[in-house]
Amino acid sequence: MGKIPVSKVAQLREKAGLTQRQLADLVGVTESTIRNLERNRNGVEQIERIVKLCRALRCSAEELIEYKSVEEGEIDA
Repeated sequence: MGKIPVSKVAQLREKAGLTQRQLADLVGVTESTIRNLERNRNGVEQIERIVKLCRALRCSAEELIEYKSVEEGEIDA
């Protein structure tokens, strides 16, 4: 049988000593979003894609994006 992605968000959150609310506040999402990630309801596919991107590009997740000033008109739409 094949393998499916299973979220480790709850395990890592608990190891960090955070509640779902605290993690949600830190990340800037709702508690419901964290709960859904922990229960494999939604978002796990996006995490899996990011992991695959990082492996393919041999980079960290942080290296996939950079932040540019909107005021300076540096963002391509």
